[in-house]
Amino acid sequence: MHQHDPDDSKVRKIRRAAERLFLRHGFGGVSTAALAREAGVSKETLYSRFPSKEAVLADVLAHLIPAGVPDTAATAQPGTWGDLERALRHLAYALHRALSRRQYIELARIVIAETPRLPEAGETFRRAVPEHALQITAELLAAGRKAGLVGDVDEMTAARMFVGPLVVHALMGVLLAAPREQETGPEPMDLDAHVDLFLRAVAKDAG
Repeated sequence: MHQHDPDDSKVRKIRRAAERLFLRHGFGGVSTAALAREAGVSKETLYSRFPSKEAVLADVLAHLIPAGVPDTAATAQPGTWGDLERALRHLAYALHRALSRRQYIELARIVIAETPRLPEAGETFRRAVPEHALQITAELLAAGRKAGLVGDVDEMTAARMFVGPLVVHALMGVLLAAPREQETGPEPMDLDAHVDLFLRAVAKDAG
């Protein structure tokens, strides 16, 4: 995904305007002209920051994840089993908080509704939301493997095992919950049990 200057005020305006409009009208119901107008920028400015409406959606989705989550892989170099456990537990809790945010759930509902008509919306959702979490998890596992903590596993496959249930749990609150439950988000997930089970599966002496 294209990286924007975090100090670019125009990008922040476009992002906030897009979130408001997408939640109000759906992805397909928002034109780039309306988006530029809501953000208070010209269409030229909009296209200089984002090549397409799909790119704006990807940016909105990605920035619903707290800024601290992507730093995990950069700072965590697990040298002990405790280091790896703490890093994965921190990641699980941070990602769960992000996925359980009402804005994320409402945007997920919009994307799911739009996907049959606009397959690119679903593709954008899949790329933007779990991609960085999968990469973080795979990097943590690779570091753990190098330290002799993690067994001979395919890091990306194992990362999908870790991230997938967190994403599915959030989406279950959208797809299957009653309207009243949708207002509060999905039921809490036992994150500690999830992390413990995952660690047992990837440990060097597993099996």
